[in-house]
Amino acid sequence: MMRPGKRILYLLVIFASLTACNSQTEKPLRVGTIPWAGYELLYLARDLQYYDNAQIQLKELATNTEVIHAFRQGQLDMVTATLDSALQLAETQSDIKIILIFNISNGADKLMVDPTITSLKALKGKRVGVEQSGVGAYMMSQVLQLAGLDRKDITIIPTTVNQHSSLLTNQLVDAVISFDPVAYKLQQQGYINLFDSRQLPAPIVDVLVTRDSALTLQKKSIQQLLEGYWQARDYMAKNPQDAFIRIAPRLDISTEELELLYQQLILPEREHQQNIFNQQLKTIIESVAKMMIEVGLLEKKLDSRQLLIDETMDL
Repeated sequence: MMRPGKRILYLLVIFASLTACNSQTEKPLRVGTIPWAGYELLYLARDLQYYDNAQIQLKELATNTEVIHAFRQGQLDMVTATLDSALQLAETQSDIKIILIFNISNGADKLMVDPTITSLKALKGKRVGVEQSGVGAYMMSQVLQLAGLDRKDITIIPTTVNQHSSLLTNQLVDAVISFDPVAYKLQQQGYINLFDSRQLPAPIVDVLVTRDSALTLQKKSIQQLLEGYWQARDYMAKNPQDAFIRIAPRLDISTEELELLYQQLILPEREHQQNIFNQQLKTIIESVAKMMIEVGLLEKKLDSRQLLIDETMDL
């Protein structure tokens, strides 16, 4: 028979192990984002209290570069990202999975130029601020192709989106590859939208990315995150003006400006989303990866199936 002292010690050990297990399974889901209309439904869901009973922490950073760095360092469990950033992650981390498509750019990514530049050909000899990403490289390659210019004809200035306004204002660049709401604010300051994502042959897509380990250890929180997202999507469809009133202050724009911004984004509904995953995403991934290899942003071809979650997984 176990002595009382040993029995208490044994129970304490069991309790400690159970507590450790519970703390692991109940670890908050840390989701990294940047200010971008396509991601705002996550914050709308939080504002509408859809996440009140969930272990979800939304963490907003200034740039895509910061978000990806924090994810690589293990400081985030899930991130919003452009598809090219997801592919760069997948090149060095084989456990990356895409679980949601936020939006498809329909004019929201733009080449903003000084008013003195009136054509793409006039970019010759100019300084263009470009974020070191697939989207920036893709936009720039298409601009050069349409302008009949080579890369050596312009000077590329590495930038991040939060630098665009000051760089243009201080005449340190003549143009930038930007996106809304920053690009919209630049238009208000008098800069010109000379080219945008509607003119691209392949779409710019924003996605939600996580790791295999999170899909296993934080599955409940991920399910709650996605369900809250779809609830917010439905809420905005039924109550657009109230949704815009809630979202606009976070992006520091008016509700009218926000409405215009959403007109430049395609936000796939559930059925459309499923169709993209089932029929189009593999081709889109392969197309983007090919472009990234050509411009030196990827070293090797990726297996697109590596990034897609198992169809049998209940999310």
